Amino acid sequence: MGAILAGYTFWQLVLLICGLALTGIVAGVIAGLLGVGGGIVIVPVLYHVFSLLGIDEAIRMHLAVGTSLATIVATSTRSLRAHRRRGAVDSDLLRQLGLPIIAGVLAGALMAGVAGGRALMAVFAIVALIVSAHMAFGRETWH
Repeated sequence: MGAILAGYTFWQLVLLICGLALTGIVAGVIAGLLGVGGGIVIVPVLYHVFSLLGIDEAIRMHLAVGTSLATIVATSTRSLRAHRRRGAVDSDLLRQLGLPIIAGVLAGALMAGVAGGRALMAVFAIVALIVSAHMAFGRETWH
């Protein structure tokens, strides 16, 4: 990564850091207000940042999605601890869903490793459209 950043001036790097920090803030606000994951903002921004940094297109989307998912590990662990302290975790349900969640993560990781960048972009776009349609037209009675 150091070799990639070596061609940039100090002020370009400061601008990049500020832009990424602003992206994190916007993603957090959108996630809090709309109840969607921050990845809906972070993944496209990271994709374009990686493009500006000259990351090969063949791995750019993989890197953007992987970076976004890596942040989920940290934030979800912190969230679980905070909710558990307040007694707001259904441990029985968590145990029940644990293995299916792990299986889904592994299956998704395997598929993402095989899929090309364009396929990942298509999946991301389709999921974003489904989520937005659900938010626009969904009813509280839908489960």
